[in-house]
Amino acid sequence: MRVVQVKCPSCNTPIYSKERDRLFFCDKCNTLHVRDGGTDKVEYEIAEFNKSAQGEKVYMPFWRMYSSFVIRSKSVEGGQLFRLANWLKGGGDTGSLFIYLPATDMEPSALKYWSTTFTATPPRYATRLNFGGVRRLPASMTKDEATQMADFVVVTMEAEKPGVLQRLDYSLTVNDAKVVYLPFVYAQSGLVPAL
Repeated sequence: MRVVQVKCPSCNTPIYSKERDRLFFCDKCNTLHVRDGGTDKVEYEIAEFNKSAQGEKVYMPFWRMYSSFVIRSKSVEGGQLFRLANWLKGGGDTGSLFIYLPATDMEPSALKYWSTTFTATPPRYATRLNFGGVRRLPASMTKDEATQMADFVVVTMEAEKPGVLQRLDYSLTVNDAKVVYLPFVYAQSGLVPAL
């Protein structure tokens, strides 16, 4: 096995990491790069921790995808497409929304929970330039994989109420994606947002 030193493509600074991560951050020039056959620069945001956050801090990476959603036709009995109508900016059967998808490895139930939670109620946060020495969970999901999973998030959220959604013909287009590192703390119950 050949070991190759990873260097920042922007400033040529060596990057050191003990964990296997698809994303690497350069502390010198504050750039984030993805390791996916090459080293492309990635747009990102780092959310600030709430000042009252207690416990071991960690940043969890999410793909935040700005998406356009168009409902071409629907057949609903026993209710309405109430969730989609609430999320879509623009009103009616057409609009846009941010879809959040954890980029780190986790159980399917946790992936579903964090995806639907932050997509339904997008987090508000102040940003910072770097991680301030706080550990970040490694990213394992690529932008392409996240884009493919965007449909899963939207349909899962709408279908949460059994027996209501009968048929939905729609198109979902991911217009833009960036990595957002959200702050969490470890608690007895697991990871808890620290926004």
